[in-house]
Amino acid sequence: MSEARLLRRPVSAAQSGIWVAQHLHADSPLYNCGGYYEIAGPVDAEIFAEAVRRGVQETEALRSRFAQEERDTDSGPEVTLHQLVEPAEPHPLRFVDLRAASDPEAAAHRWMNARMARPFDLTRGPVSEQALLTLADDLHWYFHGYHHAVLDGFGQSVYATRVAALYSALLAGEEPSPTGFATLDRVVADEAAYAGSRRHTRDRAHWREVFTDLPEPVSLGRASGSTHSLRRHVRTLPTPLAERLPGAAARLGVQWPALALAATAAFFHRMTGGTDFTFSIPLAGRSGRTSLTTPSAMVNVLPLRVRLTSDIRFTELAAQVSRSLADVVRHQRFRGEELIHELGLSGAGQARLGPTVNIMAFAGEPLFGTTPAVTHPLSTGPVNDLKINFYGTADSRTGIRVELDGHHELYGADELAAHCDRLVRVLEWVADSDDESRVSEVEVLEEAEREQILSGWQGASRPVRGASLPQLIAEQAERTPDAV
Repeated sequence: MSEARLLRRPVSAAQSGIWVAQHLHADSPLYNCGGYYEIAGPVDAEIFAEAVRRGVQETEALRSRFAQEERDTDSGPEVTLHQLVEPAEPHPLRFVDLRAASDPEAAAHRWMNARMARPFDLTRGPVSEQALLTLADDLHWYFHGYHHAVLDGFGQSVYATRVAALYSALLAGEEPSPTGFATLDRVVADEAAYAGSRRHTRDRAHWREVFTDLPEPVSLGRASGSTHSLRRHVRTLPTPLAERLPGAAARLGVQWPALALAATAAFFHRMTGGTDFTFSIPLAGRSGRTSLTTPSAMVNVLPLRVRLTSDIRFTELAAQVSRSLADVVRHQRFRGEELIHELGLSGAGQARLGPTVNIMAFAGEPLFGTTPAVTHPLSTGPVNDLKINFYGTADSRTGIRVELDGHHELYGADELAAHCDRLVRVLEWVADSDDESRVSEVEVLEEAEREQILSGWQGASRPVRGASLPQLIAEQAERTPDAV
């Protein structure tokens, strides 16, 4: 394509970091992201295709590829990375008809998994793929796979909402409202202005104060590197539990994300005995209207530190986590990569900041015409150890879903399912707790698991209920050293 038809754009800090990381894993789908929207109703395929075509036309990120440029300077060769935005292709949406398959859902998953496993070429493009999979006349899956260098989860949500709005307007015979998307140079300009600002200086001071030291990362597995090969376990919370959790949050005076994080902290404490650890928290990394309303890749990952003891009341833990989360959000524009460098962790990288907990508060249910679509993520990027995702709210049509992504070398399928059971058990306890409930009361093990550990106990003295998993195992080893 003629260079004259290309628009040259700068890259964000997130894009630069992902570009470098992808080159360390050449020909790997490590940074492939995507998912699908389940539309349980009829779809006008021609209008849907037009909505996607317009959506891509409006979205520079989905028409980008990357190029490096080297130039000589007084201090030597200098390499810069930039984006080249191409004109939209005329037919960006593929159609996959699976109605004749013996098992359309299984066929759809095979098709999507194959696409997600195929690496994107960042220098040649395209770095995004969209398809409408028809499983039945009244069931369609709108698939969107993309490289993390062009979109993050927040940006994808903004884009999908726009496609749904375009489709709905066109289906009603109306001209869609003008797009509010900005060009990528304006998005990156906001970020560049922050880098040299007083706010950046204040944010840096905040993070240096929080992490004068850094606790050892907590894990339920063994240390390893990032991988795209993972095991996934998804659980939809029982409706009665999902309905009680907002009440628990209100009673504690915190929002749902803080409650979910506090429950996860209690879970990790009871599983490991850890009293000082961090979680990696994905953040939008946006603050201005331009970046908040334009699909792009700005995601930032920062640590949330938790300190607790077994006798802490859950009300105190929830309040602490709520305050810490507010601080993380307030200072979220300071790049996680920069913090890792500040802390001297460049060799260890993201894994040093602990397991990932992602509360997808922005993942709604876009309306395609009058039909709400259910969001089904397939991949949100690399997994260092364990990633816990919370989707939806009690008001969502599908309720609250908990999704565990585990490194395939660290977690078997049964083990991941068991960890999910334990986390749900903690959420059940949280929903029924009162102001005096203490974390030491949380039983992460079901009775059969406890009995299995206690079955080899010698003597009449047995540990009381409330002992954490490491306490149980340590006491058993001391009493019956040949049993473990």
